[in-house]
Amino acid sequence: MKNFIYILLIAPLFIISSCEEEAIHGCLDSQACNYNPEATLDNNSCEYVSEGYDCGQIYIGLKTEGGIVFYVDETGQHGLVAAMVDLGQFDWGCYGTELSEAGGMVIGTGYQNTLDIVAGCSETPIAASEALAYEYEGYSDWYLPSLDELVEMYATIRNFGLQGNNIGGFESSWYWSSSEYDNDSAWYVNFSNGDTNAISKLNTGRVRVIRAF
Repeated sequence: MKNFIYILLIAPLFIISSCEEEAIHGCLDSQACNYNPEATLDNNSCEYVSEGYDCGQIYIGLKTEGGIVFYVDETGQHGLVAAMVDLGQFDWGCYGTELSEAGGMVIGTGYQNTLDIVAGCSETPIAASEALAYEYEGYSDWYLPSLDELVEMYATIRNFGLQGNNIGGFESSWYWSSSEYDNDSAWYVNFSNGDTNAISKLNTGRVRVIRAF
C-alpha cells in the first residue's frame, strides 16, 4: 500500500518537469528577421526590418562602421565604408617625385598606397597625410582610396540606383585617388559623371577617405 501511494505523488511532478524541458523559447512570427521555426513558446524577441536595419545584413548604403557602405566582399560580412563627409581639398603632393609603390589601382590597394605616399613624401598637408590623420567615431584607420575603390564609390553611393541618388552627399567635382600615374600626376575620378583621368599632383582636389571593416 505504501509503494502505491508513493507512485501517485511523484508522477505529476515528473510530467511537469518533462514539459518544461521540451519548450523552446523564441520568435514565432515567420515575417520577423529572427524567426525560429523550432520555437514552441514565443518570448517577445521578434525583430523586424526597419530603417538602417535589414535583418542584420550588410548592404550598400548602410550607415555603419563610421561611414557609408559602398563595397561588400564575397563573404557578405566585410567591405569598405566611405566617410560621411569630405575631408576637404588638398594637393596630392610630391610633384616630380616617383612613388612607385603607390601605383596600386584595384580594390584593396588604397591603404598600402596611402602608407607609401606618406613614407616617400614629407610634404604636409597633402591628401594622403590628412587621410591617415583622420579620426571619426573612434575609428582612426582611414585612408585615401585607390582608383578602383573610388570608382566603386561613385558607382554605388554617388550614382546610386535608377534615380542616381547621391546618398553619399558628394560634390559634383573631382576627387583624388591614392593611385599614382607618374612622377608628376595621379589618378582622379570626376564625381559629376564618373570619368577617370590623371592630373598634375600640384592641383587641389577633393578628398573622401575610406576604411575597411
